[in-house]
Amino acid sequence: MSSQVVSPVFAGRREESARLAAAFALATAGDPATVLVGGEAGVGKSRLIEEFLRTSDALVLSGGCPDVSGGGLPFAPFVAALRGLPGELTGTERDTLAPLLLTPAPRAGDDARLRLFEGLLALLARLAGARPVVLVLEDVHWADRSSRDLLDFLVRNQRAAPGTLLLVTHRSDEPGRARPVRALLAELGRVPWVERLELPRLSKAAVVAQVRGILGHEPDPEVLREIIARSDGNPLFVEALVDGGPEITVPASLEDLLLAGVEQLPKAGRDVVRAAAVGGARVPHSVLAAVHDGDVTGAVRSAVEAGTLLVDGDDYVFRHALIRDAVHASLLPGERVALHARYAAVLAGVPGAQSRLAHHLSAAGDAPGALAAAWEAAGSARRSLAHAEELRLLDRVLELWPDVPDGAERIGHDHAAVLEHAARAAALAGEPERGERLATVALAELDRGRQGARVALLLDQRARLRGRLGTGGALDDHHAAVRLLPARHPARGALLNSLAEHLLVVPLPDEARRAAELARDEAHAAGDDATEASALITLAVLAARIGDLDAQLPLLAKARALAESAGADGVRLRSLRFEAHLLQAYGRLAESEEIARRGLAAAHEAGLARSAGPDHAVDLIGTLLLAGRWAEAAESLEHAMELTQQGTIHTHLLAYKAYLALHRGELDTAARLAARARAHNTGSAPPPTLLLVPRLEAELALARGEPAEAARIILPALEFPHLAVSSRFTWPLLVVGARAAGAAGDLTLLGALIDQAAGTRIAGPVQAAEARTFEAEAARARQRPDEALWETAVAAWEPLGHPLHLATALLGLAGARLATGTGRDAAVLPLRRAAELTAALGARPLHEAVTALARRARIALPGEDDAERPRFGLTARELDILRLVAEGLSNREIGERLFISPKTASVHVSNILGKLGVANRVEAAATAHRHGLLGPPE
Repeated sequence: MSSQVVSPVFAGRREESARLAAAFALATAGDPATVLVGGEAGVGKSRLIEEFLRTSDALVLSGGCPDVSGGGLPFAPFVAALRGLPGELTGTERDTLAPLLLTPAPRAGDDARLRLFEGLLALLARLAGARPVVLVLEDVHWADRSSRDLLDFLVRNQRAAPGTLLLVTHRSDEPGRARPVRALLAELGRVPWVERLELPRLSKAAVVAQVRGILGHEPDPEVLREIIARSDGNPLFVEALVDGGPEITVPASLEDLLLAGVEQLPKAGRDVVRAAAVGGARVPHSVLAAVHDGDVTGAVRSAVEAGTLLVDGDDYVFRHALIRDAVHASLLPGERVALHARYAAVLAGVPGAQSRLAHHLSAAGDAPGALAAAWEAAGSARRSLAHAEELRLLDRVLELWPDVPDGAERIGHDHAAVLEHAARAAALAGEPERGERLATVALAELDRGRQGARVALLLDQRARLRGRLGTGGALDDHHAAVRLLPARHPARGALLNSLAEHLLVVPLPDEARRAAELARDEAHAAGDDATEASALITLAVLAARIGDLDAQLPLLAKARALAESAGADGVRLRSLRFEAHLLQAYGRLAESEEIARRGLAAAHEAGLARSAGPDHAVDLIGTLLLAGRWAEAAESLEHAMELTQQGTIHTHLLAYKAYLALHRGELDTAARLAARARAHNTGSAPPPTLLLVPRLEAELALARGEPAEAARIILPALEFPHLAVSSRFTWPLLVVGARAAGAAGDLTLLGALIDQAAGTRIAGPVQAAEARTFEAEAARARQRPDEALWETAVAAWEPLGHPLHLATALLGLAGARLATGTGRDAAVLPLRRAAELTAALGARPLHEAVTALARRARIALPGEDDAERPRFGLTARELDILRLVAEGLSNREIGERLFISPKTASVHVSNILGKLGVANRVEAAATAHRHGLLGPPE
């Protein structure tokens, strides 16, 4: 046998090592970098990373994925990666990351998993602030679903953790069960900062160098030819062939090759290796000692010295999974069953071992024991926020149930209860279709007369799942759930609130109001502050939609206070979201911006910046767009779109980005973005998104000179049921429709628009301005331009601070005055004002329309006034950022305050330093103070 199993010479990987070094250089420069290292088993993926890290000064966090078919911990690679860190964590980090630290989680709730994911990302960002961090995740072809979800989250949000490098290894030859991982890796491969690195087999020259390194001398040429031929360049096979004995021989099969080293161990060593193969990818010393007969230390030592087993902390692992597979396959069925039974006996009662216990009991043929252990393991997975693993274990309970007649007695729950738990786990695991099916099966097993409360809660759960799916039946389930519970039942307030929230979206506002009032009263009587707060929010929104905002702001403040006292972050954030939304709808843009930023800060404080933050970003960006602060809106848009790549919020952001491109005159870009928004839009989306997309598409068609196409888009949108109650989104659609009808000469569409307008409520000054604009556009569409109507529209927009809408109305007024013969002089002021507004905005198409009309009317427009440019050439945005620099905020803190990425903040700071002619932030602050640049924000 050779003196060493692994060659000290790292052969044949110069190019691959250089690519890892380049990725690390990117990460240390502040750019995100992830490398997915693939290759067949034994090709040297782990060795490549080990050699790369040998010369790195980074903090390395490393964990491997065990084969989950043998049970094991959820989030296993992340648990292993954080194993040595608890002493470096803050109290908040320990609470947030409790499931990964194997400690009890202090907080539960539907958002706990989101907090966990964001908490790990924040931890990596904090650690990388001191030194580069490399997170290594090995063998992800075996990763459990929760680990895959967390990996996906970290990679897609890696920009938020500059200074980190993720290295992920996987087998590219793993069949069948690795299909979900291959799908994930394919998706991640499309992320711009992800590189796929496939390791080929070694060249002949590299194999020769490897063999020389192992032997320490020149090998026999004939034997070397055999090794090259049989190993086919696989480094693990080369090691096994060289390790076969003093006279290098070539076994007849791959299994013989991998077992050759094992067979040369003493009997005790062979026995302990076989026992370890049944134990799984990682076996603790204490467990192996209890399973193995005789002196385990001596037996293991022989296996470790031979290089078959490796020591990792208190555990033993095989040098390579292929060796474990070969040893396991060599066992007789009876030997495997006996060893599984011994493992089960040892693991019974061991904390955290329920999943492995269930696996061993099942393999040992003990169905009753396996069922009970799987049930306990599912509970443990639920507490660890590993809902996909919880669902897998509950599936196992359901599979075993027919074979265990006394299953209900063993776990203390009936079959329907297992289905109920599985339905909830499916919902939390992001499988609503599966959850809906499980809930339906469970409902069929329950008696509504005797088990009314259980049925009601399950109906509510199914209703919410059906609402997510948009498949129908949700409202019937909500109603049935409420009817089953008597007044003053502790859960009735929550069910009524769930009904009210659904009715708010349907929309059925009158019924929603009645349900919310009942929910408020029932929740108050039950002392359920979170539900009472949510019901108050629904009532406030319903009242504000019909024109009563000021009276509702105290109600929203009360709801927020109740939510804070109950620790209900989701309800608190909902209150802030609706308040910002309503203030924007009423034209109170400064207040809306303030509340939207408070919402972003609250989401960050709650550890939900990436999950809840984009909701508040939509309101912030909408306010910035309306206020004409397009450059700021564009930066926040880019940052928000980095945080969310799917769902309704992403659709809304795409539409906003398209809207901005459209009004800047970038029609091709707008068209691409609008098509993406349309592809993401679904019938179950809320009214803002449902109505925003067709309006955007119609405006784009008008900008392209296709009014008939715009009319074709608008007409079916008038059938949406939301138009009757969502007047905030109806009026803008009607205005665009009137322009399309006029340009296309479509009197049928115009009649439909006028009919819709007659039945649409006007709530607040913004809707009043939209309504006046619609009346003026409708008159123009009938070829009866009305100067008075446009004057009314201009007066309505003037105090609201919506420059694009005001400029549009001013253009309409100038056109009406020229068309009605009032005179050229009367058109001068509105045209000049519109030109100033559109030039400041950068609204090129509208500005061109203004200048074209002025040219036709022979009206001269003023040029830009250079005297108004900021001192030192600083833009308004740069002045805002300079104030924050002077406060001592870092780029990351500036990004959080302004909702832009840290990299965007860094670019702004660099530009500011250059314009001021200073070398650093301290000098910039001093210069700003000296020249009086830090006045109040504009």
